[in-house]
Amino acid sequence: MLNIQNLKKEYPGFSLSIDQFHLEPNSITGIVGLNGAGKSTLFKAICGLIQINSGTIELFGQTFDELSKEQKENLGVLFNHATFSRYLNIAHCKKVLKAAYSHFDEALFDQLCKQLNLPYDKPLSSFSTGMEVRFKLATALTHEAKLLILDEPTAGLDIIARNKTYECLQDFMEKPDRSILISSHIASDLENLCDDFWVIHNGQFILHETVDALKNQYGILSVDAKTLDTLDPVAIVGIDRQPHGIKVLVSDRQFYEENYPGIVVSAGNIDDLLTILEQGGNTNL
Repeated sequence: MLNIQNLKKEYPGFSLSIDQFHLEPNSITGIVGLNGAGKSTLFKAICGLIQINSGTIELFGQTFDELSKEQKENLGVLFNHATFSRYLNIAHCKKVLKAAYSHFDEALFDQLCKQLNLPYDKPLSSFSTGMEVRFKLATALTHEAKLLILDEPTAGLDIIARNKTYECLQDFMEKPDRSILISSHIASDLENLCDDFWVIHNGQFILHETVDALKNQYGILSVDAKTLDTLDPVAIVGIDRQPHGIKVLVSDRQFYEENYPGIVVSAGNIDDLLTILEQGGNTNL
């Protein structure tokens, strides 16, 4: 679906540098990182919206410039700051989508708008942030795309709307040979959706892991400085030193439970992982 090699994009004060990345068919991959980490820059580069300094990005085996109009329709996108004229309502937008996409599914679009509680007769300018995000999701899901590129699709949504969003994405994945690349700073939301995830920090990937490994193997050790010095570093991923104590992210919590029975060990999640890697640093950096 997607292959990236030696990608570099330079801005004053910021550099995106991705050595390699690939996305296979029939998979959902998350990109997690704090605001400003490089998620949106990466997605814009993938979609050909910005010029890169070097490297290659291939979608469906071709660079973006090599894709035909029909092939580009295999890509469904959602960006926070890209939308229709805000003077239009959904009924107007549906006419535009029908003319723009050769495989636009009008019935599915109507179904999704109803499912996502979107009014047809109100201008987009009257939409809340959450309503606008839900509308963009409906447009991305209704022209038979094979790959979705979703930049913060749950931004501004409450828990009920977020759950509806993920239900729509799971329905999208019921057909074969489809994939989703999704970013979010609400990292825990991705745990029940994604197969794997990449952590991006200061424009670079610092960790790639499956969600199953995170849930079943990763853990957080709560220790003091003296105990930290005694730990075998074999599975330590990150260390966050705070005045009230030290949190150690490990990729094999069972090893430490068995070999250090006096240490408090808790299961890890994406939010904990992201916090430790961002505040304490990755031991491989």
